Amino acid sequence: MNRILEMYGLTGKISVSLLSSGHINKTYLCECESGRYILQSMNRDIFRNPEIVMRNISAVETAFEKYSDEMVSVPHYLSCADRNYIEHSGEIWRIYEYTEDNSGYSPYRHGFAVGRFLKIVNSCEISLETVLNLHNFVDMGLPMRNIHGDTKADNIIFGERLTVIDLDTVMSGYICADYGDMIRSVTAAEFSLSAVYEATKGFAEGLDGFLTAEEIDSLYSGIVLIISELAERYSGGQKNFPNKTAEQCLARERELKSQLEAIESCGNEIREIINKCFEK
Repeated sequence: MNRILEMYGLTGKISVSLLSSGHINKTYLCECESGRYILQSMNRDIFRNPEIVMRNISAVETAFEKYSDEMVSVPHYLSCADRNYIEHSGEIWRIYEYTEDNSGYSPYRHGFAVGRFLKIVNSCEISLETVLNLHNFVDMGLPMRNIHGDTKADNIIFGERLTVIDLDTVMSGYICADYGDMIRSVTAAEFSLSAVYEATKGFAEGLDGFLTAEEIDSLYSGIVLIISELAERYSGGQKNFPNKTAEQCLARERELKSQLEAIESCGNEIREIINKCFEK
């Protein structure tokens, strides 16, 4: 660990502790004299081409550097020999500056963070390569955009400034997928139309007029497609989720189907919320 940190120019008294959060990469909190950092070893079983993942992340950072925003940011990855990762002992390591999560969650801030992220990564000429086949949406006849790919609340740091993290899934796709996954996350614990409204309002304000009318019309479909897709994956059990038991997979599938029923029972109301927030 110390050798890896030295390669990034971090020396002196260092404390390293394993973080329990995160299911894919090994993640550590490093407290150094120069500050606090998140160090990760990438899971090569999941990311067969880690250099492409890191190239995507570099492109996203470039977009945020060009389109500076006071309210939303992404992590700053340290460089070593002009790359934002190193290979050491057969593993890929990357490190970024730690951000304190100290300001509190709200559906509005969640939506705003996702919307502004999408606006920024699509306002600069960056091209993202698809590494993971996360969403099997049929051709919807919509523009392919740069998207995050996993917009749950865990992937946003709700500090004084909102920081969108876990950029391994950024890729080309439909914006309705990011909206759908965000609403899935917002309503996961308890379905609430007011939470849907607040998140959608933040999402629309973050995008600031970026979407076409056709993309706005697709947003509700994004919710249904994302939840249905995830429920289907859980129906495959341990084949898709080897770190979970068959019972856990079945319970999660039932939760998602129940959530989908709640969403579809209020489909007209959710469409009205979307239209109101985007002022159609």
